[in-house]
Amino acid sequence: MPTYQDDEVVMVPVPRSLLMKVYAAMGDAATAPGALARVEETVEVAGQGAWTASMIRRLESALQHLRNPALGTFITRLAEQAPRTLTFQDAVQAMGIEGNVLRAQLGSLSKISKRLFEKIIWPMTAEYAEGGEAIYSMDLKIAEWWLEAAGRRP
Repeated sequence: MPTYQDDEVVMVPVPRSLLMKVYAAMGDAATAPGALARVEETVEVAGQGAWTASMIRRLESALQHLRNPALGTFITRLAEQAPRTLTFQDAVQAMGIEGNVLRAQLGSLSKISKRLFEKIIWPMTAEYAEGGEAIYSMDLKIAEWWLEAAGRRP
């Protein structure tokens, strides 16, 4: 049974204003009855919801097209060290960016996921320490999917 990885990739010009709708339609086509007779593995992210490899590919592709490098770099860093956690401050230091930049990029993840998946869903968990610092973690399978989608095989 063919998967997206077996398909030839083609470039299609799309007006930026319609890009998220195109991503959504592509996802709908992949899950429509009879479109691809396959069942994708799902991974439940605590407090977020279920993720599939195709969802990860859609998110990674959207981040590339939206030129959202800090967010993509953050998720890649988290995936590379999964299942170990990553604190917000460690991410800021490792990435060499200002905290407010990363904070804004993480905020945009909610908006992007809402457009792509019609719900706010993150591919990682975010917990908060006593001092209020965010601590992020990612499931190993989701990390594998992300690194593959980003062209960095584990």
